Amino acid sequence: MKELKLTIDLLPRGAWGNNLSKRLAKKDWDILRELCYKRHNYICAGCGKSNVQLEAHEVWNFDIPRATQTLQDITALCVACHGVKHFRNSQRTGYGDYAKEHFLKINKCDSMEFAYHLTRAEQLFEERNQIYRWTIIADLKKFGGYGIELKERHIPFIENPYENTDLRDWRINSNIFTIQPSDKKETVLPQVRLIIVDNYSGTITVVSDNANKIEWFLDDKLYKIKYNVVGRFYAKLSVENLKGEHIRFVLCGNGGQVSSHGFGLALRLR
Repeated sequence: MKELKLTIDLLPRGAWGNNLSKRLAKKDWDILRELCYKRHNYICAGCGKSNVQLEAHEVWNFDIPRATQTLQDITALCVACHGVKHFRNSQRTGYGDYAKEHFLKINKCDSMEFAYHLTRAEQLFEERNQIYRWTIIADLKKFGGYGIELKERHIPFIENPYENTDLRDWRINSNIFTIQPSDKKETVLPQVRLIIVDNYSGTITVVSDNANKIEWFLDDKLYKIKYNVVGRFYAKLSVENLKGEHIRFVLCGNGGQVSSHGFGLALRLR
């Protein structure tokens, strides 16, 4: 297969949120972006067009054995070319067909070649997804970022006590939750419908009914409270920068309280 001028680069899930545009202060990212555009003479590195809106695209090298992502380049791309790079995001926002047509046009290829390249990109995406935490290596001085520092993220690995638990059986299994009913008549206890632990982003999502609020306890000390106004309750907690051994939640409602087991917080890279 011929070498492509414009490729699809799917960022692995463990690297979502590691991009400079999110990690750096806006003023620092603006400096790097402008320097990038100047290096490329305000011309898109993908299609070669000038007088177009440019965006700064970060080029990373991922080393699976070492679990490192190293910044290789910051390149200038027009919106259309950038949409090809982040093809899945283009699909999610309804611009997948447009991104595909742009890929075909710039690379002067057919749909078969596009399908082959997309399949290879998705295979590489899945291979890289075996890493939950990537160590970032970025020498920003190479791109004019003198004095700009990129701090390492601290996201503990979440050990889910409900990973193999059927939550539909929670009311008949006292080992799943600790239940404290209220003394009010004709009231219903909070009911946990779903618990999602995402160890790529470092988040715990609790979906429940009949709950007025959720209290999070870090090492048995109250850490955060979120209130629910009405209806099904969706509560998401990020464990980034949390320093402790475990975190648990307590759902509170008119019918009483439902307390979870502790979710372990471990320093684990993969």
